[in-house]
Amino acid sequence: MPKSAFVSANMCYETNRIAMYSDYCFVLKKSTLTPDVPYGKSFVAWTQFVVINTGNNTCRMICSVEAEFPNGPPMVSRQIKSGMRAGVGEFFVKLGETISSYASEFPK
Repeated sequence: MPKSAFVSANMCYETNRIAMYSDYCFVLKKSTLTPDVPYGKSFVAWTQFVVINTGNNTCRMICSVEAEFPNGPPMVSRQIKSGMRAGVGEFFVKLGETISSYASEFPK
C-alpha cells in the first residue's frame, strides 16, 4: 500500500473471491489485512463490488467496504473506518475507469 497522511508505505494481504458470476453480473468479495500499520492486526477490511449488465451496452457498479474488528473495536476505530473509506473510494473510481476503458473490447 502506498504512503498516506497517516501511515508509511506498507505491505497488505488480500484474498479475493468471486461470489457470483453469470452473463448478467459478477460479484467480487475481498478481505484485506494490513498487519504492518498501527492497529492493523485488530481489523479486516471487507470490500465488495457488483457489476451488473443493465442492457444497451451499459452496466452499473455497486461498491461497499466494511471494517471488521474481530477482538472488538479499538479507540481509533472511527479513524480506521474513515481511512478505509477514503482509500477504497479511490480504488473504486479507478476500477470504474478501467472497466469503461476496456468495455469496447468485449463481445456484444
